[in-house]
Amino acid sequence: MNGRVGDEVLVNGRKNPKLNVPLGARRRFRLINATNARFLRLSFGGAPMTIIGSDGGLLEAPVSGVKDILLVPAERIDVIVAFDKPGPVGLRTLAYDRGWMGSGRRNDAGLTLLTVEVSSAPGEPVPPLPASLRTIATLGTPALRRRFVFGEAMTMAGTRMDMRFLINGQTFDMSRVDIVSKTGQVELWEIANPTDMDHPFHVHGTQFQVIETERGGKVAKPPYRAWKDTVNVARGETVRLLLRQDRPGLRMYHCHILEHEDLGMMGMVDVRA
Repeated sequence: MNGRVGDEVLVNGRKNPKLNVPLGARRRFRLINATNARFLRLSFGGAPMTIIGSDGGLLEAPVSGVKDILLVPAERIDVIVAFDKPGPVGLRTLAYDRGWMGSGRRNDAGLTLLTVEVSSAPGEPVPPLPASLRTIATLGTPALRRRFVFGEAMTMAGTRMDMRFLINGQTFDMSRVDIVSKTGQVELWEIANPTDMDHPFHVHGTQFQVIETERGGKVAKPPYRAWKDTVNVARGETVRLLLRQDRPGLRMYHCHILEHEDLGMMGMVDVRA
């Protein structure tokens, strides 16, 4: 029901690898959450982080002063970390409540994924980051609006439990086209999650811009503009995004927890020229 989280979290196939850097170093980390179902809220032990990129590459400008980041399955982020104090610095997981059904929940907080050993000898001076990284154009006024509502359904057949995950009340059917889009047409998608757990929402064939989130009646704008193809939709939250498909063909949108998409939380879009 929750997705298989596994017993260990590895970094580039290794358990808690070590990295040695000089004092004052700045290192760029290109992070992807390649786990199946773990939600990773990450911190470099208080070392200052600057976000420079997301799923779709560089941001418009660096975002500094970041203490921790949430990385959901399939999501990517590009950060610069400053190592200004000697000694070990761990890339560690912090507590995050993603929602859980049933028993057997693992404690994802307090895991050390990577250890950076910062020497007492200073390295070469590091030039400052540029103030501007690139331009990200807005997608403009949408031609139409679509709404997707996540759902859960559970039935019992004797001692066997049947769990299904839904979008707009339906489970995925390979023979069914759920929506039809036109190439080059900007659309506003509203993804609502009234279920018991967070779901990382992923779209194939394009990338999108999150324009706002709503939870408990409060609307919030994202802290920066970015191209993304995966976004977390938290319990009780609605995420609104703008997207445009530029290539014709059939493709999917789905929750990126594999068990959830396999149990139905996936749809098909047919993009036509």
